[in-house]
Amino acid sequence: MIVELGFWGVGIALIAIYFLASISLENQRSQGIELFSQARAAAMADEPASIQESPVAAPSPSPADTAAAASLPIAVLRIDRVGLEVPVFSDISELNLSRGAGWVPGTAAPNTGGNMAVAAHRDQYFRSLKDIQVGDILELESLAGFGEYRVSSLAIVDPDEVSVLDPTQLPTVTLVTCYPFYFIGNAPQRYIVQAVAVDPPGKASNKAVPSTVSQSGDK
Repeated sequence: MIVELGFWGVGIALIAIYFLASISLENQRSQGIELFSQARAAAMADEPASIQESPVAAPSPSPADTAAAASLPIAVLRIDRVGLEVPVFSDISELNLSRGAGWVPGTAAPNTGGNMAVAAHRDQYFRSLKDIQVGDILELESLAGFGEYRVSSLAIVDPDEVSVLDPTQLPTVTLVTCYPFYFIGNAPQRYIVQAVAVDPPGKASNKAVPSTVSQSGDK
């Protein structure tokens, strides 16, 4: 009887931990999206003034300003069909991957053309990629504007297969996460989603909207 009660206690504790972790992830996701929305609104408000004013030398940012900018999302990624909406931060540090997705340094900046790579953990923000299909629409809202992409390919590769990060002629978004999705421990492969701009030039519009593959996280 005591042993049985012990198992029940462990089970209840694990369920509680799971729900607390889920709540924490959702809070961080929501906060990241709100921070980006504020930064995007500020950037759009500054555009008319920056055009009218005479160009002047910009002051050097202080260390505090640099740290604050690094903590802000640079984009928001949405895939409506799989219920994905996640902030994208400026690198793939463990801190950033714990609160959203991360832009892979060395790839194109959001909505500027070329191949932009975004990584996130398979057991957190990119879990819904298991349900994605070729033809799904991916939306990327950045400070540069709004881009729409259509999923063109899905692939499973080894961690050292970094050609998926190579520059592309057409504006492309490459999503990277570990695979298999339900593997326990360090996953041995990577799941790659590539989406190409719906409009071939890939120019970001101002539409208002409410390193290596192996570094993408082994969770």
